[in-house]
Amino acid sequence: MRRFFLFVFSLFISGMMFYSCSTDVDLYADYKDITVVYGLLDSSKDTNFIKINKAFLGPGSAFDIALIDDSCNYPNKLDARLIEYKASTGGNNYQQSRVLPLDTITIHNKDLGIFYAPDQLVYYTTAKLNNNTSNHKYRYELQIDRGDTLLTAFTEMVGGYGFNLLVSQLDFTSEYGKIKWQTCPNASVYELVVKFYFTEVGPLNDSVQRCMTWSLGTFPASTLIEESGALSIQYKASQFYPNLASFLGNDTTKKVERLVFEPSLVLSVAAGGEELYNFIAVNGPSSSIAQNIPEYTNVNGGYGVFSSRTLLEKRVKLSNRSFTELLDHENWRFRQAR
Repeated sequence: MRRFFLFVFSLFISGMMFYSCSTDVDLYADYKDITVVYGLLDSSKDTNFIKINKAFLGPGSAFDIALIDDSCNYPNKLDARLIEYKASTGGNNYQQSRVLPLDTITIHNKDLGIFYAPDQLVYYTTAKLNNNTSNHKYRYELQIDRGDTLLTAFTEMVGGYGFNLLVSQLDFTSEYGKIKWQTCPNASVYELVVKFYFTEVGPLNDSVQRCMTWSLGTFPASTLIEESGALSIQYKASQFYPNLASFLGNDTTKKVERLVFEPSLVLSVAAGGEELYNFIAVNGPSSSIAQNIPEYTNVNGGYGVFSSRTLLEKRVKLSNRSFTELLDHENWRFRQAR
């Protein structure tokens, strides 16, 4: 039997289906729900969401089945909760400190895609999660089949104190640049993004704020060198202007002025837990020609990923040399706002 396992890595995850070459077995006789859970806890957020779907199995096209509501969504609210554990004195044992029941809300604006839309049920809690990563952990529990089946998952929290960016400006006039930040407790993977904000002013004095987003990449923590409690990456700074040219397009006759208000850059570092890193690593692009792709899940009794993350953002300036080079592109019509 060959199995195809599909995760949709956004806020929502769905779908598993099975195929068989045999015509002697009734594949649908022993149907059983297979639950798929996706949750990323973030102690800096006032609301944390968890998505619960079920895998589907049926005759015909999987794409047609995926568009049916009850193929991948449970019809009723499930018994789901978060359980907080706190380390005892000495940190050797963890004791249950809080039980946080998950409530539900129906969202009506899910974009059309492979799976059913626009309505979807999501689970959430508005309880403030503890960011003391040294002595708090969280367990997820879900009961289905009238309580006969228990799904569990466990994660440490990413974040805590000391996570900070150690840069105040970025320079794009050299071939390479360096970004440095203090380590984030329990983080196994980092993603860095630069956002460049500017305002376009049209001939009728109408204005609109625009933003170019530039991803610098995703980096496993194990590949980064730590120095005095700080991590750093080298990135190709010279790619900033070609990316900006692509973002602006080829219309150099557009009658606009582009105003830059300093600080004009937002530098963000997203830090993810070990389970999230494992999920990304397993489901990322592969050069293997093998037919069987490995699956990753840390949900006992089901499939999915339950982990934690946090996002650090800081406004930084363009260096003087970078701003001068920006102005040298006369057809871009950039100038510093006064």
